[in-house]
Amino acid sequence: MYSNIKNYIKLTFEKALFNSKKRIAKYILFFFAVIESIIFPIPVDPLLAFMVLAEKKKFFNLTIICTMGSVFGGMIGWLIGHYFGNDIQNLFILIPWITEEMFLKVLSAHNEHGNLIVFLGAFTPLPFKIICVSSGIFGIELINFTIMAFIGRGLRFFIISTLVKNYGEQAIKFVNERLFLITTLIGVIIILMFYF
Repeated sequence: MYSNIKNYIKLTFEKALFNSKKRIAKYILFFFAVIESIIFPIPVDPLLAFMVLAEKKKFFNLTIICTMGSVFGGMIGWLIGHYFGNDIQNLFILIPWITEEMFLKVLSAHNEHGNLIVFLGAFTPLPFKIICVSSGIFGIELINFTIMAFIGRGLRFFIISTLVKNYGEQAIKFVNERLFLITTLIGVIIILMFYF
């Protein structure tokens, strides 16, 4: 069953890439950005990158659409965590690509670092969907969550779209191979600056 779901997601993603030059593309991008922040296992970054490659003049608009969709999805995740509390953990760990250990680590990080974790989850390879839900569980103010998520997601997507706009397919290869490493290093630097 999981294999069928994964194949369906892959086909849907490929269809979105195929339609990247059409008017419907921005709606597809927004939709994927929303669900990626709630449950979708595939990052929205490659979709944004290929759409920018297809429409370089629209890179800024595509970045804003992707950011808004991701933050909106994050807010839905926050609401789920806020209103369903710890019960949502049992549902999350039933999802094949999310483990209980992963969820507990995020909860622990929230307890120690609060709003900073929201930014790091939005910017780095940390599982943003779990960050969103756990933010609601821990009672992080929705306005604080939204601001940090917007800054983190916006910065991440702007870096991607700018690289692709300026360097084309080479940038896409870089995004696929190095983006997680780069964003992680920047995240570590931010943590060091914050504490020291």
